[in-house]
Amino acid sequence: MFKNGDLGRHFLGVLTHNKNLVQPKFRETTDMLNQNSLSHLGILYLGGTIGCAGRPLKPLPSNIFLPHLAKILDKELATIQNNLASQIEWHYFSGEIKDSSALVPDDWREILELLLNPLYAHIQHWIILHGTDTLSFTAAFLAAALQTTKLKVVVTGSQLPLLDSEQLVLNQKSDALDNIKSSLSALTHDTSHHGWVRVAFNHQDWIADGVQKIHTHHHAAFVGRSSTQLPQTDTSQKDHPIKELIKDPQRFREAFSQINIQIYYVSPLPLDILVSQLEHALMSGASAVILLAYGLGNLLDDLRIHRAILAADQRGVMVILSTQVPFGGVEPRYAAGNWLAACGVLSGGSLPVSTIFARLAWQQMTIKSVSERRRQWLEYLASVSSFNDEHEMFRVC
Repeated sequence: MFKNGDLGRHFLGVLTHNKNLVQPKFRETTDMLNQNSLSHLGILYLGGTIGCAGRPLKPLPSNIFLPHLAKILDKELATIQNNLASQIEWHYFSGEIKDSSALVPDDWREILELLLNPLYAHIQHWIILHGTDTLSFTAAFLAAALQTTKLKVVVTGSQLPLLDSEQLVLNQKSDALDNIKSSLSALTHDTSHHGWVRVAFNHQDWIADGVQKIHTHHHAAFVGRSSTQLPQTDTSQKDHPIKELIKDPQRFREAFSQINIQIYYVSPLPLDILVSQLEHALMSGASAVILLAYGLGNLLDDLRIHRAILAADQRGVMVILSTQVPFGGVEPRYAAGNWLAACGVLSGGSLPVSTIFARLAWQQMTIKSVSERRRQWLEYLASVSSFNDEHEMFRVC
């Protein structure tokens, strides 16, 4: 557990794995009159490259990384902070520190428990420091889960560690500080009255449910939909699925432990082997299967695949068609893909795999009826497609 150290006006807290949250204790009394203004900012450190050091690189423990981060932000962001209408109170938290390749749905549960904890209701703005491998999955899931709240969340990370591995001082070659600045800029320049989740990276920020990683080491690691015109979210709705779900801790925990979604990558295999693999994926017990086909959504037409997909549909398994190609999405232009729709396969449109996965996971957690899941999927896809007709879908940074 952290104790309040020599961090000036900063609060240092911790979210420990499978344990309760630390109750906040402020070093100074601060006003909480306007929760829509950026007077309180939460920083959640989850590990990843941004917090790595050593050889080979490994995420630093939060009790080492966060004090260094706070010291750097005090120095580097002083000018920005002084220009704000109100002095920002920085609140530091950490989850289970790990490489993001080890992400599991239970990590999403812990993030939501922190962000929605009544103890931190005064913190309406958050920056989440996350590893880049699964950053887009987490961002897309949070976008789905928090869509009826007023929280404003930016998920970011870096391609190079914030700290020099030897001396644990600011690494001048790192993109980490710039990404944190971009995250803060997205929060400070926002004037909307509704909540949202974005991803900030390499001097840009995007709507969270449309981001994908496209490079393993360049600073220009992500692409996504521009956040200049975010779709409006009705936060006045009485039906808040996440708030209802979180009221029952046991049910909330079980919902995450039961997430089961398969991703099948079509390959040029002998037909019997391809059919066998696909049948196995469809009969695995998953609530949904994402089918990564060729091109615009093309897949060999075979009667055995017809039968397997129709049987899966009868068992309540949703099958979503996507593509192995990074850009452009799927559409039934060719006969090689058109037949899938006749079998009940739903389109993934231009959405990246991480967004499709995250949305399906959220549906599995909150909607029991398969027919309702299908209906809401079609509504969501239609809203995204309508937005894409007016705005550029992806911008390569």
